[in-house]
Amino acid sequence: MVSTAIPTNRDVSALAWVSAGLSALVVSVNLSVMSVAFDALGTSFPGTKLSTLGWVLSVYTIVFGAFLVPAGRLADHLGRRRVFLAGLVIFSVASLTAAVAPAIWVVIVGRIGQGIGAACLVPSTLGLLLDALPVEKRASGTAAYSVIASVGGIAGPTLGAYLVDHGGWRSAFYVAPVFALASWVTGIRSLPEHRGRREGPLPDLLGAVLVIVALSSLSFGILQSRDWGWTDARVSGSLLLCAITVPMFFARCARHPVPVLPIKLTRIRSFAWANVASALYGMSTGALLFGSVRFLRQGWGYSLTGSGLGILPLAIASMCTATLAGRAGNRFGERAVAVPACVLLAAGTALLAARLSHQPAFWTQWVPGAGLTGAGMGLAYPMIGAACVRNVGGADLSVASATNRMTLQIGNAVGIAIAIAIIGNSKGLAIIQPMRHAFTVMAALALAVGAAMTMLGARTFATSSLEGI
Repeated sequence: MVSTAIPTNRDVSALAWVSAGLSALVVSVNLSVMSVAFDALGTSFPGTKLSTLGWVLSVYTIVFGAFLVPAGRLADHLGRRRVFLAGLVIFSVASLTAAVAPAIWVVIVGRIGQGIGAACLVPSTLGLLLDALPVEKRASGTAAYSVIASVGGIAGPTLGAYLVDHGGWRSAFYVAPVFALASWVTGIRSLPEHRGRREGPLPDLLGAVLVIVALSSLSFGILQSRDWGWTDARVSGSLLLCAITVPMFFARCARHPVPVLPIKLTRIRSFAWANVASALYGMSTGALLFGSVRFLRQGWGYSLTGSGLGILPLAIASMCTATLAGRAGNRFGERAVAVPACVLLAAGTALLAARLSHQPAFWTQWVPGAGLTGAGMGLAYPMIGAACVRNVGGADLSVASATNRMTLQIGNAVGIAIAIAIIGNSKGLAIIQPMRHAFTVMAALALAVGAAMTMLGARTFATSSLEGI
């Protein structure tokens, strides 16, 4: 007779990693898959402005980032396995809503639902898996999960281009529920149970709303600055709203018993600086994926599938180096691996800025820079994620990992807005100079990531939660 008992926290099977890996791919692919669908969306909804299409990318990133920590807290409160399985259902329903959308605003609503579902998935599943690992193995566990997520994010444009070219932009939304269902089926039988801490107040959802308002107003101001100018009252008003909302958010976090941003965790040096690095990394790579596809498509005139395939050097290089990240981090420490990785990332984007021309030269101009960039990405982010949780006790793993992903998504949203503002609707010869500017900004941000990672403290491991902090 086959047992259907729920696995315990120390009983993580290969099937559980399959479920976690599938959910990580669903989340990360959907962060970047829409970057190749701009033209197809514009054709389906004629007259839609580029800034409006930009929200199809940005709103998923913003909502995902804003709800990550509340979802992590909810997972700790209600049980991580329960929140994870519910997140898969929410994500699937939202994907199908976007797939059948009769108007662009319905697509955006579907992307909002995807963001909420994705926010339920990441902290709950990562918290379950990390809690089942010995403390000294968390770098490897975080790196393994980050590798899957990073590869999914980088490969998203390639997969998206194939889907859009052969089945239209709606097919990209139809595929996601298939993988979500596979993750649900494997997860319900294999993921270890976490009973949760049901006492106490629920997570601060109003704080999450404040994050959405702050990020949306910041992204709106940056996106519209190209068309309206920085001195326009609507742009300055949006930026002012962000400036007002941010201190309100931090004040609420200081008062609420279950805040979006756990202030007590910021007293851990490695946690604080890893999140600064994560935000800067998100800005650099968020701009990178959007800008790269846009350049190959509009600058060099590649087909949609061709521009998606052009991202493969990034993905291949990232996969090659990411497989080494966990072991290297365990042996030498996250800082020793991440800082050189950020130099590689900066060198790759700087090389692209220096060498790109109007004449397509994939192997001599694109591949060297993209390869260096991907190699840096594959090493850097797993180390950022590992550094974030290395001194955090088991009871706070969900919220710590969620905070790290929140700062990454905040950076992604800002990075996408910056890329759209710099590149705009430029095409042909006119796109070369804006792309050089964009890649130069990405290189500077990558160096800033490396600088933040140098601020990590000495490497130690926590064996308990944050009592006494």
